[in-house]
Amino acid sequence: MTFGNPWFLLGALGALIPVLVHLFDRRRPRAHPFGPLAFVLRSQKRTASRLKLKRLLLYALRTLILLAIPIALARPEFTRDAQAATVTRGPAATAVILDASLSMRWSDGTSNFEKGRDEARDALKDLLPEEPATVMVCTASPEAPPPPGFDRARLRALVDEAKPTYGTADLSRCLDMAARSLEENPMPGKRLVVVSDMTGSGFRLEAPPPTVKGPTGAMVKPEVVLRDVASGREVLDNHALVDLRVEPALQAGPRAYQFTFTVRNFGATPAKDLEAAVRVGESTLAKGFVDVPAGGTTQKTLTVRFPQGGTVVGQVTLAQDALAEDDRRAFVLPVPRGLKALVVNGSPHATRYRDEAFFVDAALTSPGSPVDVAVRDAEVGLREDFSAYDLVLLLNTPAPSEEEARKLAAFVENGGGLFVSVGDHVNPEAYNSRLGTLLPRPLRLVRTSAEREDPDAETKTAKLAQVKVDHPLFAPFTGRAEEGLIGARFYKYMLLEADSPSAPGTSQVLATYEDGAPAVAVARRGKGRVALFTSTVDRDWSDFAIRTSFLPLMQRFAAYLTGSLEEREEVRVRVGETVTLRPEGTQKVAGVRAPDGTELPVKAQPDGSFVAGPTVEPGVHAVLGADGKPVAALDFAATLDPAESDLTRVPPDTLTAYFGEDTVKASTGDADKPAVPLWTWLILAACLAFFFEGTLLRK
Repeated sequence: MTFGNPWFLLGALGALIPVLVHLFDRRRPRAHPFGPLAFVLRSQKRTASRLKLKRLLLYALRTLILLAIPIALARPEFTRDAQAATVTRGPAATAVILDASLSMRWSDGTSNFEKGRDEARDALKDLLPEEPATVMVCTASPEAPPPPGFDRARLRALVDEAKPTYGTADLSRCLDMAARSLEENPMPGKRLVVVSDMTGSGFRLEAPPPTVKGPTGAMVKPEVVLRDVASGREVLDNHALVDLRVEPALQAGPRAYQFTFTVRNFGATPAKDLEAAVRVGESTLAKGFVDVPAGGTTQKTLTVRFPQGGTVVGQVTLAQDALAEDDRRAFVLPVPRGLKALVVNGSPHATRYRDEAFFVDAALTSPGSPVDVAVRDAEVGLREDFSAYDLVLLLNTPAPSEEEARKLAAFVENGGGLFVSVGDHVNPEAYNSRLGTLLPRPLRLVRTSAEREDPDAETKTAKLAQVKVDHPLFAPFTGRAEEGLIGARFYKYMLLEADSPSAPGTSQVLATYEDGAPAVAVARRGKGRVALFTSTVDRDWSDFAIRTSFLPLMQRFAAYLTGSLEEREEVRVRVGETVTLRPEGTQKVAGVRAPDGTELPVKAQPDGSFVAGPTVEPGVHAVLGADGKPVAALDFAATLDPAESDLTRVPPDTLTAYFGEDTVKASTGDADKPAVPLWTWLILAACLAFFFEGTLLRK
C-alpha cells in the first residue's frame, strides 16, 4: 500500500483518545452501603450488560471516526506487486489521445467517433481535481498537444470541436508525442488514455512502446488506459472500393469507356448482390451487381458510352455499409469530343492500299475513334472552308498558293490543328516560302537511307532512335508497345533546318532517327498546333503505316493537335498527400477548391508547376485559374487509402503485452470506469460512524 500524503497518518494517533477515556472510566469507586438504594441497585444489575454494550459501541464508533479521517487524508492506494512499483500511482498528469482516423467513422447508428468523444469526456470527468490533463486529436499529421493544465473547459472544447478525418492515424506516434508533453509536468505520475476502435492500421507494434522519465530520472512506462469504443465487437464488418481503373472501350464505339471496380470484403461474412454503379450527377449511367466472399476480392466491369466529349466528373458507387465513405470513388475523365478532320490527299491512287490517304483514313475512322473524316484531293481540299474543321492533314501535298497558305495560317492561329507529312510532291523551297511561318522547322532536302531493291536494305534503313515517351503524344508507347515504333523502317525522310527565325516560338522535336535527324517536330502557332512528320504516311518511303503503332499514333496526333488529348498524366492522389499540377502554356493556378468548398494551399514551383495540398477529403477538387474561373482540364479526384478500410482489430491481449501488463488498464463502458478510491470509502465510514454515535447518544 502507498500513501499520497503520508504525514496525515500522524492524525491516526487521535484514535487513542477514546481508548484512554475507556481505561480511565474503568476505575472502581469505593462502596458505601445505603439502604434506600438497594432496590435501585438490584434493578440496575438487570440492565448493566445492555449499558456496557452501548459504551463499547460508542468507544468503537469514536475510534473509527478519529482513525478513518487522518488515514483518508493520507490517500492510501493498494499496489499489485513489486514490479508495479515502478509506475507511480495516485494523482497523475494525464494525456487523452482521441483517434480521428477514417475507421472511426464506422457506424452502427452512432459512429465510433461520437462514442469516442463521449469516452474522452468521461476520461476528463473521472480525473481528480489536482490532476493536470491535456487532449490530443490523433490524425495522420498530428500536432503536439499543449502541456497538461487544469483548464477543463478548454479541454472539453477541444473534444467537442474534434472531427473525424478521412485519413490514417498513427497512434504509436501520437502516444510518443503525448508522452513527451507529459514530461513537461513535474508530477511524478503519468497516464496515457487511448480512445480508439483499436484497429490494426493505427498501431505500429514493431516500434517500442512509449516511455516517460520516472521520479528517479530513469525511463519507465506510463500508466496506459485503453478505452475501446468498439467494445463487445470482435469484428467490424466492412466492404470497400479499393481501386478503380478507367480505360477506353473501343469495341463499344467512340467515347466509350469501361470502368473496372475492385471490391474487397474485409468482413467475416460473404457480401452478396452488392449494387455497383457509375453515376454522373443524379444520373446512373451503368449498374451491375457483385458478390464478394468473406475476406476476398472481386472485380466488376461496367461499360459507359458518353454522348459528348469534354471533362466528365462523376463517381462510382457500391452498396453502402457501416463505413459509407469507402463505398464510393470520384473520377475526372477527359472524354474526347467529336472532331472533324479534312484530309488533303496529295497523291491519290486507284489502288486503295497505294493511295496516300488510305492508311490515315483507316486509322482515323477505326472503331472507337471520335474523328469524322473528309478526304479531298489537293485541288479541292485546299479550297475548302477550313473553319468548318478542327484538323487539317496535308499528306504529301504540293505547296499551297499564297492565298491558301494565308487561309491555313489563319486557321491555325484561331486554334485549328495542322498535320503535315512529306513525300515526292513536297518541294522544300516552296513549302518554306509559303508555309515557313507555320512549319515547326524549315525543310531542307530528302535523304535516302536505302533503296528498296537493295538486298541489304534491311540493315541500311533508318529507324527511330530517340522517342520522348514523356510527351502526351508518345506516352502510351512504352514497354512492349515501343516495338511498333522502333521496329519501323524508313527508306527516305526529309532533313530539316534549325528553327526558323521568322517563326514565332520554338519547335520541339519528339522523335529522331538513328542519325539524330528529326522524325516528328511540333510547334505552337497562335492558339493552334502544327505537327511535321518527315516521312510519308503510306508505304512509299517507309513501312511505318503497317506497324501496330501507326493507328493509335494517328489518333493521338488528331487529339493532340486539336487540344482534346489529355496532356497531363493521370493525377493519382490520396487523402493527406499533395498534388502537382502542370497547367498548359502560361496558364496559372490561383487556387484549388476541395469538395466541401475550402481552399487548399497552392505554391508555385520554379518549373512552372504548382503544388497543392495536402488534400483532406476524398472527391473531386476544382482547380481555379488566374481569372478565378474553373480550369476543368486540371480538376482531379482524391481517393482514400485502402488500408483504413481494413477494420481488423488488435486483440486486447496483444495490446496488453505491447504496453506492459503492469501498466495497462482497460476501460470499456460503465463497468470498467475507475474504481472508487479507498480514501473515499474511509470518509464514508467516518460519516456513518458519526451518524450512529449521535443515534446512540440520543437513546
